[in-house]
Amino acid sequence: MSFRKGIAVVSGIMGVAVLLRYTIVPDEETMLRRLSPELRAQHERTKNQRREQHDAIMAQILENSKSDKPIWNVTSAQTNDKHQRADPGK
Repeated sequence: MSFRKGIAVVSGIMGVAVLLRYTIVPDEETMLRRLSPELRAQHERTKNQRREQHDAIMAQILENSKSDKPIWNVTSAQTNDKHQRADPGK
């Protein structure tokens, strides 16, 4: 089998795979429409919770990026602060 023929076969296989993926796998909106109302409401709740967690993480990353300390020192200091706030008697 020549190089060009091999490239053509591989390209054909990949093209068929991409076409099958777009025809078989539904998008997120289609899947949400198929869900029951209870599951749709649960999805929206967890989606909002994930968004809030992501926003909190991004705010923390932005705050840490302003520090001159290496990341392992910043995270260990934050962990120590959290433990001290949780157990003020220690």
